[in-house]
Amino acid sequence: MLQEQRKDATMRIISEKIKTFSRVEKAFYGSIVLSGLTLAIGIVFMQTRLLQVQAQMAHVNQEINNKQVEIDDAEQAVNELIRDSRLLEIAEKAGLTYNNDNVGVAE
Repeated sequence: MLQEQRKDATMRIISEKIKTFSRVEKAFYGSIVLSGLTLAIGIVFMQTRLLQVQAQMAHVNQEINNKQVEIDDAEQAVNELIRDSRLLEIAEKAGLTYNNDNVGVAE
């Protein structure tokens, strides 16, 4: 019961105080509240956008890593294809001689 009386008294004091505000004061306080709400909404929006960008960046980094693995695999395959013992084997099968000075690498 005592809490209700305090609450009612507080509400009465607040409403009386609000009634005594001039239009300029009401506009000022209203603009402060509106600015606070706008800032809060803006912060939530920016945080959401930041999380989206971070997720996209993680996806792009994963794609880059996958492509780097593909490049490394391709380089390994090229190195295996041009090793001297393999070239010598191919030359012998074809009845040719292997001369390392005649081997060129295109880059």
